[in-house]
Amino acid sequence: MSRQYLRSRTMQIQSENIKIVYHLYFNNTQYSIECYREGHDYSNPNNYSVSNDFTDDEGVAVDFLHRVAKGKVSPVHINDLVKDYIEKLY
Repeated sequence: MSRQYLRSRTMQIQSENIKIVYHLYFNNTQYSIECYREGHDYSNPNNYSVSNDFTDDEGVAVDFLHRVAKGKVSPVHINDLVKDYIEKLY
C-alpha cells in the first residue's frame, strides 16, 4: 500500500504472528486512517478498512492513531471506533 500524501504517519503492531498496519494520512484538508493486516486479502473487511475524512484536526487524528495502535484494533472495527471517538469529542 504505497501512496504519497502531504502528511502521513504509520504505526505497526505485531499480534499473534499477524502484522497490523495503521496508516494515518492527510489529503484534501482532512485526515483519514486505513488499517490492514499485512500480507492478507485486502478485499476482506476483516483484513482491510479505511475511514476517510474523519477530522481536520491533526491532534485529534494523531491521538486516535495512537489509541487504536495501543489497543491493537482489528481492521474490521476501525470505522465504528472512528464514529464513537468523534461523537465523544463533539
